[in-house]
Amino acid sequence: MNELRMYVEHLFEGRVLTKESIELKEEIYGNLVARYEDYIAGGMSEAEALEKTKASFTSIEDVFGESGEAEGSNAEEGAAAAGASEGEAARWNAGATHAALGAAQAPGADSMGSTAETAQMPRPEGAPVPPDGVGGGAGASQTATGAGSAAKKPRKVWPFVLGCVVAVLVLLAIVATAVFGFIRDADVGEPSSTAQTITQGNSSTIDSNQGAENGQGGGNAGGGAIQDYDDLDDQREYEATKQVDEAIAAHSVDTLKNYTGNSLPDQGFFEHLPLSMYVSSTGAEQGSNASCSVHYAGVSDDIDGDAIDRALVYNAVAAFSVYPELQTVNFTVQDADDTAYDANVYSFNRNTLEHAFDNASGGAITQLNSSLYESQESWDQVRDYVTRNHFYDRQTDLAEIED
Repeated sequence: MNELRMYVEHLFEGRVLTKESIELKEEIYGNLVARYEDYIAGGMSEAEALEKTKASFTSIEDVFGESGEAEGSNAEEGAAAAGASEGEAARWNAGATHAALGAAQAPGADSMGSTAETAQMPRPEGAPVPPDGVGGGAGASQTATGAGSAAKKPRKVWPFVLGCVVAVLVLLAIVATAVFGFIRDADVGEPSSTAQTITQGNSSTIDSNQGAENGQGGGNAGGGAIQDYDDLDDQREYEATKQVDEAIAAHSVDTLKNYTGNSLPDQGFFEHLPLSMYVSSTGAEQGSNASCSVHYAGVSDDIDGDAIDRALVYNAVAAFSVYPELQTVNFTVQDADDTAYDANVYSFNRNTLEHAFDNASGGAITQLNSSLYESQESWDQVRDYVTRNHFYDRQTDLAEIED
C-alpha cells in the first residue's frame, strides 16, 4: 500500500541509491507487504496490521552494520585471551608510566635507566613483561632483594611518523577530490534533462508539454530527498525510473471519468496515462472479443524494467475499468536502441486481471469497472495492488508473449 511504500522510502532517506540498494528497497517493500497481508488474513485490523508491520523492520542499519559487530566480537575475544583483567593491566601500566616519567625528570637520571618504583611494583598475571637487558644508568636503583633493574623502554618514533604519513595522504586525497570535481564540472557542462538533480517537490525531467493530468507530472514521492550521483548513467536511470513511478502515483481519476461512456479507447486515452510520451500508434477492434493495441516506440533505456512493468499493468487496468466491452489489451514496447523485431509484446486479458484482483483483495475487487474510480480513495486502493512487486511481476510474466 502507499503508506508502506512511503515508510520504506523514509528508511532509505539520506542513503545513495545504487542499483543494488534500489533492488534491496524493493525486496524490503515486498516482504513488508506480504507480512501486512498475512496479518490481515489472520484477522487483524488494517491499522493494527500496518503498525505491527512497521515495527517488524525499523532500520536498514541492521542490514549494513554487520561488519562492525563482528569487529567488536573479535575485540572481546582478544581481551579474554590476554589472561589479565583490564583493571589490573591498566594499574600496572599506569604505575610503570608514572615511574618512568619520574625518573626522566630527576636530575642526573639516565633516560634509558630503570626506576625502583617500576621494579618494585607487583606485575599482575598476564601483564606485559618489561624487556631485560636495557641498560641501567648511574642513577638506577636496585631492589632490596638484589633483583635486576627494570629498564625504561625507549619511546617509539614510528607511530608519530605513521600518523604524519596518514595525515599527508588524507590531505592529498581531499585536494585531489576537489580538483577532480572542478575538472569534471568544467568538462560536463550543463547536464541533460535526464541527468539533473531531483529537488523537493519537482521532477527535473518532466516534459514541458505534459502536465500531471496526462500522467507525466507529480511531486517527489520519495519524500523530497535530493539524489545526486557521481555517475551520470546512474543519475539518468534513477530519474527516468522515478518519473514513471511518479506518473503512476499522480494519475487522477478525473482523467478516467472524462472517457467514461466511450465504446473503445483511442490514442488520446493512452496519451493521458503513464508512458504517454512514447505512444506511437493505437488501434481497436470491436466485437464479442473487443481488443485494442498500443505501440510504445523509443522507450528510454534508462528506465528500469520493473517501472515499465508497473506502468503496463496500470494502463491495462485503467483501460479495462473505463471500457467494459474491452476484453484484451496488447502492448508493444520498443526501446530506443531496438528494432521493431526486438520489441517486447504483452497481451493482458480482462478475466486474468480480474481473477488476480479477486485473490489479492480477498474478494473485495472482483470486476474492473467504473465503480473503482468513483472516488480517489477507491482508485488509490487499486493503484496499491498494481504497484505491489509480486502482483505486477506476475501479471507481466503471464502477459508477455515469447518470440
